[in-house]
Amino acid sequence: MDTKNYTVGKRMTEWGYGNAQSITFIVTEDCNLRCKYCYITHKSSNKKMSFEVAKKFIDYILSENIKYQDAVTLDFIGGEPLLEVELIDKICDYFKLQTYLKGSSWFWNYRISICTNGVNYSNEKVQDFIKKNPGKIGITITVDGTKEKHDLQRVFPNGAGSYDIIKPNLELWKKQFVATTKVTFASDDLKFLKDSIIELWNEGIYDIAANVVYEDVWKEGDDQIFEDQLKSLADYILDHHLFDKYSCTLFDDTIGAPYNNELLKQTCCGAGKMLALGVDGKIYPCMRYCAYSLDNKEPYIIGDVDQGIDFDKVRPFETVTYKLQSDNECLKCPVAVGCGFCQGFNYDVADTYTNFQRAKYICKMHKARVRANNYYFSKLYNQYGIERESVYSHESRTMNLLLSNDYVACCMGENSNEEILEEKRMSDEAIFAGLKYAEQHFYKPVFIHSKKGSTIVKHEIYDEFKILHIVPIEFYEKAKQYYKDVIPVITSTDVKGIEKMQLDNVIFNISADKISDLYSVISILWGKSNRININIFNLDKDFDIEEYKQQLLKLKTLLVKTVNETKTFNTEINVLTDILLLDKHENCGAGDTSITLAPDEKFYVCPAFFKDEKEESIGTLIDGNILIKNKHLYEQEYFPICQVCDAYHCSKCVYHNKKHTTEVNVSSAIQCQKTWVERNISKMIEDELENEFCFAHKLEASDVKDPIDILRKNLNNLSIGFYPEQ
Repeated sequence: MDTKNYTVGKRMTEWGYGNAQSITFIVTEDCNLRCKYCYITHKSSNKKMSFEVAKKFIDYILSENIKYQDAVTLDFIGGEPLLEVELIDKICDYFKLQTYLKGSSWFWNYRISICTNGVNYSNEKVQDFIKKNPGKIGITITVDGTKEKHDLQRVFPNGAGSYDIIKPNLELWKKQFVATTKVTFASDDLKFLKDSIIELWNEGIYDIAANVVYEDVWKEGDDQIFEDQLKSLADYILDHHLFDKYSCTLFDDTIGAPYNNELLKQTCCGAGKMLALGVDGKIYPCMRYCAYSLDNKEPYIIGDVDQGIDFDKVRPFETVTYKLQSDNECLKCPVAVGCGFCQGFNYDVADTYTNFQRAKYICKMHKARVRANNYYFSKLYNQYGIERESVYSHESRTMNLLLSNDYVACCMGENSNEEILEEKRMSDEAIFAGLKYAEQHFYKPVFIHSKKGSTIVKHEIYDEFKILHIVPIEFYEKAKQYYKDVIPVITSTDVKGIEKMQLDNVIFNISADKISDLYSVISILWGKSNRININIFNLDKDFDIEEYKQQLLKLKTLLVKTVNETKTFNTEINVLTDILLLDKHENCGAGDTSITLAPDEKFYVCPAFFKDEKEESIGTLIDGNILIKNKHLYEQEYFPICQVCDAYHCSKCVYHNKKHTTEVNVSSAIQCQKTWVERNISKMIEDELENEFCFAHKLEASDVKDPIDILRKNLNNLSIGFYPEQ
C-alpha cells in the first residue's frame, strides 16, 4: 500500500481552529456580476458603507460592552467587496490603530478575509492593499471550474460569462496566496461537477470548498445526477492516486452518521455568534439576515452603531440547537450529520418569524452526497487499506445478508444442521440487489456465510461497500484473501485448530448445556484474539445460572490479572467489558436499526425469524417495501424493563423475548438474570481496576438479580398480583 493517509475527505483547517471571532463588514450591496445562484437577490448600486459607520462599529466592538475571543477574522463582503478596496484599506488601518491603543490581542491576532469574483483583482489599488498586509490577508477568488460551468452561472448584468475576464488574474493570485476557491452547484450545472473539480485541481487550485445551494431549486432526478457525478469523481481520484494530494469538501469523513446527544446540543452555523455590519450601520447576526438577501421576511436587526446591540435579540441564537430546530424526520435521520442549513435562509422561508424552523430542500441532495462518500471511503479502504477516520459512527444500521440457508449462526438463534435438507444459496443477482438496497437505505452490509464456505467468492462490486463478513473458522484464512473485514465463528471443537492463529475479533458459540466448558475454552483463546464475543445457544429457564457465574468469575480473575500485568485491555469479552465502555443501551437492533435479507429474497427481523417457519417476512427484495407491524416496539424506549436497568451491554434478543414472553420488547427472566450476573461481575472488575483505569460507565453495587423487581417497585406493583420476586 502506497500510503496510509488521505486529504480528499478531511476537513480543511480553519485559521484560529474555528475559534476566531468573525466580524463581517458589508462594504457595498453592489456587484459587477449577476450570478444566477446568488442568494443576494436585491443588489443595489447606490448602497455602500461610509467610513464613519465602520469607525463607530469598531469602537463599539472594542468597548467593554462586547466579549470577544482572542483572535478575530475581519470578513469583507458585498456584493463585490473589492469595488470598495479603498474603504476596506481605511477600515483595516483604523482597526489596527485602535487595537494597538487598547492593547488588544486583536492587534496581532487577526486575519483579513475577502472572497471576490476576481474581475478587478489585478487593479492597482487592490494590489497595493495586498502588498500592505503581507501574512495577514487571505483572498479567495471564486472560480466555478470549467469555462462552460462558470459562464453558465457567473455572468455580467448583460448575461455575458466572466470566465475569460478572471482567467488572466488567476496566475497572479496563485503567486500571492495558497490557492483555494469556493464552488457552488445548482440544478442546471450538476452535470459539470466532476469535470469542474478536476479542472480546478489541474489549474493548481488544490483546496476546494464546494456545496449545493440550500434554496428550493432542485428538480426530480437531481440527487441521482449529483450522486453519479460524485462517484465518478471518486473513481477518478482513486484511479489516479489523488486522494492524498488534493482537497474537496464534497468528500467529508464526518458526514452521514445519526445525531448523538452532544450534536443535538449544537447547531449548523455561527449566526448570532458572528456579527455583520450593514451599509447603513445596522448590525445583524449574519449577513443573510440583511434585507438584500431576504425575499420573504423583514431584516433581523440586533442593533446599530449608535445604540449598540440589543442582547435580547441575540438570546434566541444562544438557545438554537439541532434538537429544537429539526423535526422528527431530521432528528431520526440515520445520516443526519453533515446535512447543513443556513439559519438566515431558514428564517426567510419559515412559516412564522422564527429561527426554530428548518428548511429541508437539500434532504435528497445530502443523502446522495452521503451515498457517494460511503462509496469513496469503501473503495479507499478496499483498494488501498486506508480506513475512514471520524469521531462519529457511520455503522449505526446493519443489514444482514444470509448467503445460504445453511448459514453460520452468530447470535442466540442456532441454525441446526438437522433442519437443513438442501443448501439454498442466495443468487448473485439477489446479493447485488441487496447491496444496492443497503446503500440506498444506509445500512452497513453484513454477509453471514455458509457453514460449508461455498459463499466465499470475490466480486468486483464488493469494493464499493464496506462489508463485514462472518465465516466459520475453518474458512477464515480463505476469506481473508478476498475480504478486508472478517470475523470467524468458532465452537469448542474448533479451538485446538487455532493455536497458531492471531485473531482480532471472534464469535464463540456455546450451547447452554455446555456452559461448564466456558472458561477452559476462553483460556485457550486468551492471547490469540483481541475480542471474544460469547454467544450462548438454547438459553432457557433450565440454564445453570450459578455455574455460569462461577465460569465468569474465573474469567474475571484472568482478565484482571492480565490487565494488571500489561496495563492495558489486550482482550475484550463482550459480556464483561462492553458494559464498562457504554453510556447507554446497545443491542443488536433487530427490527429497529437492523434487518435481515434471506436466501428466499425476503426480509426478516433477524436470522432467527427467518429460521422459524412460523414467523412472517417483513418485505421482499423485489418491491423493496418493509413493513414491521408495531415497529415502535422494537425501539429501545419501548423496552419497559430496560428503562430501569443499567446493564447496557445486554443483547435483548427480540426473538428470544417473543419466544419466551410473547412480546418482542419484554425479556425473559433468564435473559435478565444472566445479564445481571454479568453486570455484577463487571462491577467487580471495575472496582479491582479503579486505580488503573477510568471507565465510561460507573456501576453501582446492587443485590438485584432481575431488574423487573426495580420496575415493580417504581410502578408500585409490589403489593398486588401474584408475581413472585425473582
